[in-house]
Amino acid sequence: MKKFSHIYTKFGDTGTTRTLSGDRVSKDDVLIEVNGDIDSLQIVLDKLIAFSLYSDILLNQKEILQRVQTLLWQLGGEISQSQVGGFVTNPISDDHVVELESQIESFELSLDGFQRFSNLAAIEVNEARVRTRRLERTLTQYLRDRQIRDEVYRYINRLSDYFFALAVKVQDEGVTLS
Repeated sequence: MKKFSHIYTKFGDTGTTRTLSGDRVSKDDVLIEVNGDIDSLQIVLDKLIAFSLYSDILLNQKEILQRVQTLLWQLGGEISQSQVGGFVTNPISDDHVVELESQIESFELSLDGFQRFSNLAAIEVNEARVRTRRLERTLTQYLRDRQIRDEVYRYINRLSDYFFALAVKVQDEGVTLS
């Protein structure tokens, strides 16, 4: 186990932080916004994985949710070091996009009208969708300012669709968390 002598670095005391590549950027830089949105989504994924104890559907999706977490960590590293490689050993690929599309199709949903969620597990899955959409908007800004691989943007777009479909499926399961 790696022992930290200090958790604090004092780099942020001046409103800047360091990226994995060693660059200093302002704490309101779009790169930091993107990584903050990834962190925010990771928290909801932690909850969904914990909820898999109560939901057969989430238990069935647990491996995929864990893979999404790994890919999001890889994305954060890719953005922070401005490239694939180094810490990024498993970058998002078109195969990951296809996997999400296959999962969505496997749910065989039939929707009619606006969808509301009334159980806690489905609400949390929908929260993941909302946070994914926020990440997508921040990535759009990042895309304008810098460069991002096309498959990354496609994956995040499809991820919000996956979370919506999963929320509907969990809602239909009718699980209640007590």
